[in-house]
Amino acid sequence: MSTKAERTTAYIIETVAPVFNQQGYIGTSMSDLTDATGLTKGAIYGNFENKEALALSAYEYNSKRLLTKIDEVLAAEGTAVDKIFSLTDFYRNYDVFTKDMGGCPILNTGVDAQGINRLLSAANREALKEIEGKIALVLENGTKKGELKLPVTPLQFAKQMLTIIQGAVAMSTMTRDRKYLVNTVTYLEVLIKKELKR
Repeated sequence: MSTKAERTTAYIIETVAPVFNQQGYIGTSMSDLTDATGLTKGAIYGNFENKEALALSAYEYNSKRLLTKIDEVLAAEGTAVDKIFSLTDFYRNYDVFTKDMGGCPILNTGVDAQGINRLLSAANREALKEIEGKIALVLENGTKKGELKLPVTPLQFAKQMLTIIQGAVAMSTMTRDRKYLVNTVTYLEVLIKKELKR
């Protein structure tokens, strides 16, 4: 059973995670955090060393939610190609999944933290590498089982696939038009079918 202090810490992280994600590290003020949590500045900083530590915890909370969901999606039944299509289907509705998170934590934090917060930037790069690695593992296993044939290494294919997806997420976010996401994922599926054919 968690202690009251642990529950308070968890409450703060869960509550401020979408605030940081939506407004950015610099754009989020202490009053934004106290307004969101209903706690005093002292109560918040009684649980976190400083704003940077809180922002990092908030990012880790959001990225863990995303990585857990990607694990769940990639654990779908079927061949490696089926698993990859489960992932593209997830990303087709990615904006719905990330709405209560304040948007895509990878995109938002990746852009916001560049040159401003090296710890957040490093955490973001690690999350991206982890997603690439998860996709590459599915592709590698599929290649070993003879389910697919790749034109490049599994990691290179995973990097290109994620680049296309994140580009679509960025365009969809900037234009507030989800067609960029839906149409790009549909096109990516056509490319995948063509590239992964045995």
